[in-house]
Amino acid sequence: MYAITSRENKFYKRIKALKDKKQREQEGLFVVEGLRGVRDAVKNGLRPTLAAVVEGTDIPDELGGCDAICFAKKLFAELSDTQTPQGIIALFHMPKADFEDLKSGADSFVIVCENIQDPGNLGTIIRTAHCAGAAGVVLTKGCCDLFNPKTVRSTVASIASVPVIRGVEAADIIMRLKSKGYTVATGALTDSSVSLFDADLSGRIAFVVGNEGNGITEDTLSMADITVKIPIVSNAESLNAGVAAAIMMYEKVRQTKRG
Repeated sequence: MYAITSRENKFYKRIKALKDKKQREQEGLFVVEGLRGVRDAVKNGLRPTLAAVVEGTDIPDELGGCDAICFAKKLFAELSDTQTPQGIIALFHMPKADFEDLKSGADSFVIVCENIQDPGNLGTIIRTAHCAGAAGVVLTKGCCDLFNPKTVRSTVASIASVPVIRGVEAADIIMRLKSKGYTVATGALTDSSVSLFDADLSGRIAFVVGNEGNGITEDTLSMADITVKIPIVSNAESLNAGVAAAIMMYEKVRQTKRG
């Protein structure tokens, strides 16, 4: 396969442009890098629109049917988002979800991320939600980009599998969840907080996880049915947001299985 060597190539320019969030949103496309990530995306129902490989690399069978191009090593390295390029990049349409896509059930739970800023935390939350069987994940308008390359690398299979609603107002989604019978549980250290492990998490639960530095907003706290805290047995100030979300989810799983 002929290797492209010019930065004026239209495919080079297109992939390069998708490093920018605004461009990703305009085109509705995101980038998956690495053979494992690409295979995970395809395995979980996403279909590539374009594939690019570094010279000397074959196009995987899973990508048959989409446009495929080859780049010289230097150009491919410029397209890669990792220090050690993995030889393959593919473009996929962004999966979209809305409120009606949330999986329903008597003991369903949803994770609402309010103003989460760190892509690593967001990836941890979505991947854990997938593992724990969450009905879905909601990202408020203040959250970081779901399709940030760091988030995608850690959780592309989960992004493809779990309904992720993006860009909503916290108050709006909380009211809609309440209308569907969800108890809203905010995770915060307040005077009224109860231990997560003493809280009754039966039925439908919506866990709200707040910003890494500022926590949950006062407006959202005022809408909660219950505020829970995870006991800290040392002088540490707080838990990482992704870890806290994971503990809440699995306490819900534990109580559901026990019941």
